[in-house]
Amino acid sequence: MNDSNLNTEQVILEAAEAEFLEKGYGNTKTVSIAKRAGVSHSMLHYYFRKKENLFQMIFQRKIQTISRYIESILEDELSFNETVRLIIEAQFDFLSENPQLPHFIWSEILSNGENRTLFLNELVPKVTIISSRLDTLLKEESAKGAIRPITVRDFMMNFISINVASFFALPFIAEILPNMDKTALDAMLAERRENNVQFILNALKP
Repeated sequence: MNDSNLNTEQVILEAAEAEFLEKGYGNTKTVSIAKRAGVSHSMLHYYFRKKENLFQMIFQRKIQTISRYIESILEDELSFNETVRLIIEAQFDFLSENPQLPHFIWSEILSNGENRTLFLNELVPKVTIISSRLDTLLKEESAKGAIRPITVRDFMMNFISINVASFFALPFIAEILPNMDKTALDAMLAERRENNVQFILNALKP
């Protein structure tokens, strides 16, 4: 595929993602995606054929992006605390770049059986690899007495839930503090990011 085709494909994917997040999966039409991307409907059909294919590729790419980065952290020879810090920060930064994603997953994917299957088919293999490596790491640190015993399931639920909750709260923060500018918002998120890291590290102490 040449550069022109790759660029067109990327433009369509970005338009589809924006439409999904703004309107919801069910209310998004391929015609509106094509219009937003500045391409003809026939061209969109040529590249992706149907809406389901766009959805699958968007989430496939997102899951691959975050999972590859976490896998690279686990492969580096870092201290336990630094590994935990980088994993939490990686997920937080991913959510910061995709702040509408948690709500979309909750409202659209969990309530739609077909989309949930597509999403889980992409997610489960990656999570299995990551959780296996984390499980080994947690058991090693627990055996040394460096952390309290904790299952990999509970550890992952702890840091995922605290990060996701931070972004679920953003729309309410915008309503409560409507005059907050981008500088103030960025400062608040940076503080929350560090607080989340410290919260998880402190919860692991024996």
